[in-house]
Amino acid sequence: MALSKTQTKRLGGILSVMFGDEIPDNLINILIQEGYVEISGDKAVLSAKGLDEKNRLCTLAGLNIS
Repeated sequence: MALSKTQTKRLGGILSVMFGDEIPDNLINILIQEGYVEISGDKAVLSAKGLDEKNRLCTLAGLNIS
């Protein structure tokens, strides 16, 4: 099953945060507002909700990312 455009964008942002990559400000702000990402000090980290969403979207896309 293919992910929708919204799901793909969300998964890309979540994985960028997870791996410490650069992420556009508008996308990080959306992820923070939706509760998937939290700011800890000067670093963005996944929340429990973000980790659950990453697992859900990876499963839908047929990916195995730990």
